[in-house]
Amino acid sequence: MAKTFRLDIYAADKYYFGGDCENMVFPSTDGSRGILAGHEGMICCLTAGEIRFLTGGEWRRAIVSEGFIEIMPEFVKVFADTVESPEDIDLVRAQAAKARAEERLRQQLSTRQYIHTQYALKRAMARIKAVSK
Repeated sequence: MAKTFRLDIYAADKYYFGGDCENMVFPSTDGSRGILAGHEGMICCLTAGEIRFLTGGEWRRAIVSEGFIEIMPEFVKVFADTVESPEDIDLVRAQAAKARAEERLRQQLSTRQYIHTQYALKRAMARIKAVSK
């Protein structure tokens, strides 16, 4: 039997998942990172993209926005603004959000508006990529 760790995934508005996990891959600011049971403790920034996790012998996916992840040898906690299942994503809506964000980036924006629009664009692109798989 493979070693496991406790995985909890939280969105700002809901508890998305909790259970034993054998392996996990998540997007961070410096690329994808993998986690196995007994991983050294650390905290990482989470970027918009796809989390994949192996639980009960089955790989599951979740689309996340920005946040952070706490990693300890016995558990991992993911905290993101939003967490969605790929099946719940509306491709047409995600494409429209991407187009809106790209248009806003062409305009003169304050620094705050620019950063907010970049996050919206990343989130839309992560949704589109997940649905396209």
